[in-house]
Amino acid sequence: MKSKNFLIILFIFLILLLVKQTQAAYQFQSDSYVIDWGNVNITSGTKNSTNFSLHDTVGQNAPGEYTNTPYILQSGFQYIYNTLNKFSFVIEDNNLDIDLGSLVSGVGKTSSHYIKISSPAGNGYQIMAHQIHPLQTQIGITIPNTSCDVGSTCSISTSANWTSSTSYGFGYNALGVDAGNIVNNVGTSSYFSDANQYRPFADQSTNPPQDNQIIMSQDQPVQNKRAKITYKVNISPSQASGEYETGIVFTAVPKY
Repeated sequence: MKSKNFLIILFIFLILLLVKQTQAAYQFQSDSYVIDWGNVNITSGTKNSTNFSLHDTVGQNAPGEYTNTPYILQSGFQYIYNTLNKFSFVIEDNNLDIDLGSLVSGVGKTSSHYIKISSPAGNGYQIMAHQIHPLQTQIGITIPNTSCDVGSTCSISTSANWTSSTSYGFGYNALGVDAGNIVNNVGTSSYFSDANQYRPFADQSTNPPQDNQIIMSQDQPVQNKRAKITYKVNISPSQASGEYETGIVFTAVPKY
């Protein structure tokens, strides 16, 4: 009978000890502070190998991403690493001078460079562009902005085919590309469907100035997304000779 009583008392003691240990796992205290924590993570962070990268939270209640339009909840310490990466936009190889060379009437001339953007947090990005003024000489003679081919007129907000040798002016095209410069149209498909689609730049020298126009955008965080920007000019037989120039301004904005 005594042995039975001893076993019952020992069993109750173990239950109380377990309860006490569980409660202590959620509370941290010092002489000045007491922290009651909802859970204790076993581990969290970012892990990498040759082929994989993993951001994780282990031990937290219900970690993960949850959506309910228009809200997004990211629960777990792994998501903090997204906020530590910087929003960035660059013109690759610092290629800031676009030289279209000598022009011949009826022969379209093109030149290109690449842009790259990272928007690692929030709801993506958008890139806008405008020109300071039309292509012009120092005395103000201009090359007009393109209207694209007859029958498929383009505008600052709408692209269209521009392949005719008798369609004159200045315009541009933007196509998303991968790391190997292969066109995938990621980020640009809503603005330019293929390499023959062009539009004129919005012009800040007009009165009133024309609004910046979006040329590339996505609605989710991205890393190192790239696009090829192609400039094209085709002059008429009556275009005066001279050196023509303008400035193009790109504006990259994160979306939150």
